[in-house]
Amino acid sequence: MAQAMKRIMRERTDLRNLPPEVGHIDSAGESEVVDWVGSIVGPPDTPYAEGTFPITIHFPESYPQTPFRLTFSAAVFHPRISKDGEVWLAELQEDEWSPVFTVRSVLVSLQAMLSDARPVRGCVLNEEAAALFLEDVAKFEIEASRWTAAYAVR
Repeated sequence: MAQAMKRIMRERTDLRNLPPEVGHIDSAGESEVVDWVGSIVGPPDTPYAEGTFPITIHFPESYPQTPFRLTFSAAVFHPRISKDGEVWLAELQEDEWSPVFTVRSVLVSLQAMLSDARPVRGCVLNEEAAALFLEDVAKFEIEASRWTAAYAVR
């Protein structure tokens, strides 16, 4: 855990300069450095643009050899986000993870994922959102905007 703690502390320092248009991260306190809370800002020109979405990050003892766990604390209508807030992001998959990935790089990838809601085969966690996107993108965007208005922080 010593290696993980050293890396986590370095990343926390690095995130102080996270651009506000991406989001922000706070640790839960000095005694709980393995659990962070924060938010990701909805990208412009998307159904998520009017929202800021709370997230949680949990670092395992094996970090950075294995990925951290990132979940949304508010509902997000997106094919790769489950109704429980689980996220399918390639960088966070065990077989895709690399210790060179950082919280900052994953947050940027997460925001990019919100910019492109196209379902990816084998990566769908919300079948309803994926089906609606494939059926009618305009209706998908209306529903995603509705969820953003209902559940995201403004």
